[in-house]
Amino acid sequence: TVSKRLFDEFENIDTRKVASIINIEGEGVVAFDLKDQREYTGYTNKKYTPTALLDGTSNTGGSKDFQISQDQDFFVIRYADVLLMAAELGSAKSQEYLDKVRQRAYKTSFVSVPATKDNILRERKFEFAFEGIRYWDLLRQGLNVAAARIAQTETVKSGTVPEVLTITQDNIVKTRGFMQIPNTQITLSNGKMVQNNGWN
Repeated sequence: TVSKRLFDEFENIDTRKVASIINIEGEGVVAFDLKDQREYTGYTNKKYTPTALLDGTSNTGGSKDFQISQDQDFFVIRYADVLLMAAELGSAKSQEYLDKVRQRAYKTSFVSVPATKDNILRERKFEFAFEGIRYWDLLRQGLNVAAARIAQTETVKSGTVPEVLTITQDNIVKTRGFMQIPNTQITLSNGKMVQNNGWN
């Protein structure tokens, strides 16, 4: 789910905004069927959307099935991540590393910001949007910090039916940030594996 909150937090001059998020209504996307959507907010993830030709076929195989037509490279770790990790760890070149990441994102609108921990973590949020890193960046700052930042209430649509999506701080704290262990794995372990707290 792409939250409106994240879309609004991106600066319009940040090139990562349009590279990461498709504003369905704002960009006038017409071939988008709400019946197929769950937790639709008006925005969708662009970063890992399969590329396709105008007729809907894949660039590589001609299949129209988006699940098997993924032809983009997937990077396990990116250079920007290495730079921002070094900056966060207090490298003598922290400012240079942060600036390098921001220069690529802001191009001619680039403005340097101090290499504080808050600014580095904020930069990570935008640089790695939808790459599966943000949750762990938040947990590294402590469970209560993560719970406060993750918590939100947003109106979404599943199909064409509006619903309210609520993530509470209490639930994040109760689960200690851990994911649910699939019940199939607990069953396969003959009860030796126990479900994480908060998921019982």
